[in-house]
Parts: sequence; structure tokens; C-alpha cells
Amino acid sequence: MTNESKDEKEEVISKDPKVLSLAKKAAEQFIRVGDDYYKCTYRPDKNGKLHKVLARRSKSTIVDDHTKIVLAYIKKYEDFVIVPSHVNYKQVIHGHYNKYHQISHTPEKGNCDIIIEFLTHLFGKDYLEFILDYFKLLYLEPTQNLPIILLESEEKNTGKSTFGFFVEKIFQFNAVAVGNKDFESDFNSVWIDKLMIVVDETSLEKRSIMQTIKRLSTEKGQVLSNAKGKDKVSIEFIGKFIFISNDEGRALPIEGGEKRFAVFKVSTFSNRGVQDDPNILDKLEAQIPYFLHYLKIRKLHHEEKTRMYFDTDVYFTEQLKLYFKGSASYTAKAIKDLIKDTFQMYPETMELRFSISELLTELNKGSYLKSTDRQQIKRAIEEELKLEPQKRSRYIYHSLYMAELDETDLLLSGRNNRNLIHYVFAKS
Repeated sequence: MTNESKDEKEEVISKDPKVLSLAKKAAEQFIRVGDDYYKCTYRPDKNGKLHKVLARRSKSTIVDDHTKIVLAYIKKYEDFVIVPSHVNYKQVIHGHYNKYHQISHTPEKGNCDIIIEFLTHLFGKDYLEFILDYFKLLYLEPTQNLPIILLESEEKNTGKSTFGFFVEKIFQFNAVAVGNKDFESDFNSVWIDKLMIVVDETSLEKRSIMQTIKRLSTEKGQVLSNAKGKDKVSIEFIGKFIFISNDEGRALPIEGGEKRFAVFKVSTFSNRGVQDDPNILDKLEAQIPYFLHYLKIRKLHHEEKTRMYFDTDVYFTEQLKLYFKGSASYTAKAIKDLIKDTFQMYPETMELRFSISELLTELNKGSYLKSTDRQQIKRAIEEELKLEPQKRSRYIYHSLYMAELDETDLLLSGRNNRNLIHYVFAKS
């Protein structure tokens, strides 16, 4: 068949009402943004939960599957945008495709007493107005920066994880549950464009990761979304972080005076005199339409005071004070442990001298830290341990890890010929 006769046949087929109807229906699965085609589909995660995604498709694949007739009916957009709204949602904004998902809940008048009781259990009566304001702002003003929430307790059956699931139920495809390793990866496209970022079983040690999270929590501009195998894309960050942890008092490296965290210790249901209900999530979900209606008509209890809306006194808890009291970073604590153990290995020594590179070696070789770098060590020594660098001069290097390898040869002369900028640790 010649190209001409093939085109003529397709033209005849395209006039068939049944074929046109099928083409239009098939086209509903796809969009074209700029020069690229995407299929709107649902991708299961490892737990079988479905996530709505836009999967890139080539033009030729679409033609192979549906013939080129379908191309004429695929909706076309200039570019992607992320504009969150729960009460005045628009899928298309000035010819751009909004990647924020419309939530399916329709607010209606009703009783949301189970949700209120659940939030009271988690946050306590003293902070109930805070968390209700938090949810109202999330629902009605989703671009407002808000404090980073940390729920923690060593005990189980507290409702911490259920709270994370509850947040996902409200905001649906605009919420994502991630793990600690997701923040260590260079690829952030899983979570960077979401409104709610829920991290369960939190245990973050790296200061660099914590600095990124703190910066993002007050971000007002553009950030880079990095997907594996794709070019980086600049997007507006709208995310709010919720951390959940059993590692009480150690979940996050929160430094003294830090004002971006709202930290709450959660008691078990039994300790609060509340019966543990295995169906609590289903009951919470059933009341979401009533809760959203309540949030719409409820007046904000607190006035806007800071870039994270609330005055920090509003969410300053006793649990956060515990972090402040023990606010030395993981690196500083590891250095202290190293120095203590080294003095025990060299009991006659009254002072120890280490350069930054030597401390880096000792911390890594001795497994005191999973990972650290020169800048973290320098910051811990000078800002937290309040030690000043000594001028380049000769000193004895007391290596703990080398001594443990060969205790009969603790101070080889080759190890003592040091002439570096260093720090002095006194035995007292």
C-alpha cells in the first residue's frame, strides 16, 4: 500500500463515528505538555498502594497503540505548574497543567469528635488550638510555611503512625510517605513536589540533610526536582514536614535555640485512659468531610507572627527543651566519646592533640560515626566544644584505632612526627 492510499484509508476511518468515539476516549488517558506526551496512570508502590503519576510516553508508542487519529484529541498545555488549592482548585491555569491533585473530599456539616479526640490525645489539650490552626492553614492556605512537626515516643500503640496515615487520607496524592534514605538520595522527585512529606521511623544523623530540611521548611522560591534519568526541573516548593519516630530524643539533630520544630512526646492510648481501637483510621477517614467543614468555619485561634505563621511560644514544648539541653550534634558527641576512650587507652597522658584530618580518620576507623566530613568536625569542635585551633607545631598523635590494632606499639615515632594545625583536648 502506498503512503497516499494509506493516508486515504486513515481519512476514511477517521470519519467513522465509532472510530472517532474510541479515539476521543483513548485520548483522555494522555496529555501533551510542551513537546512531551504523558499518560495519566496509577503506579503501585512496594505495599501495593496506588500513586497517581504522569508517565512519559513517546508519540510513536501512542500511535502504535491507538493510531495517529488519537493525537488530534489529546489535550495540550504550555508547561507544568504546582498551584495548591482545596477550595478553588483549577486543573488548568493560563494554559498550564497543574500537577497539584484535586482532593476528592467534599466538606459537609457533621460530627468530627473522633478526630478532635485523636488530635487531643497526640498533642495534648494545651496544644490542640495549635494543631487545629495548623490544619486550617494547610487546608485553606496551603502555601503558608508551617513548623516542622515531630511526634516521638519509645512506646508503641501511641497513634503516631496513624497520624501520618490520617494526613495522607486528607491530602491524598498530595501527600507522600518516605524513609530516611529518600533524603540521602540525589533523586528527590518522589517527594519534592508534595504538600505533605511524612517520614516514619525517623532517625536522621547527617547535619547536611537537616540543613536542607530546615531551609526547605521556610522556602519561598524555586527548588530543583531531580528524577533519575531526567533533566533537573525548577519547581516551587510547597512541602510541610511531619516526622514520626520511636527514637525519642535522638530522632533529629535539633540544635539549641532552633525555632522551626514543634516536638511532641506521645503517650500510649492506655496511659491516657483511651482504649486502643484497631479501626481508628477508618473512623478518622469517615469524618474527614466533617472535619474539613469544621476547619472552614472555625476562626484561627492564633495570629500570624512569623514566617512560619505562629509565634514560636505557641508550639514550644517540654520535649523540645530536652533537645536543647542535649543539643550537641552527633559529630560533637562522637568526638567526646573518642576523646574519652583515647584517654583510657593512654592513662598517663594529660592532653591529646588532633588535627581535623586525624579526627576524621579516628571517627571513621573507630566506627564512631556512620559518616561525617571535615566541615562537620570543624563546626563541632569550634562552635559546640568551644576549642580554638592551635598554630602549626609539633605534637604527639595518640591514635586510638592504631593502638587497638597493636597495643604493644602505641607511640611509634613515625606517628609522632606531626606538624599540623590542631586542637588540644585536656584530660580534665
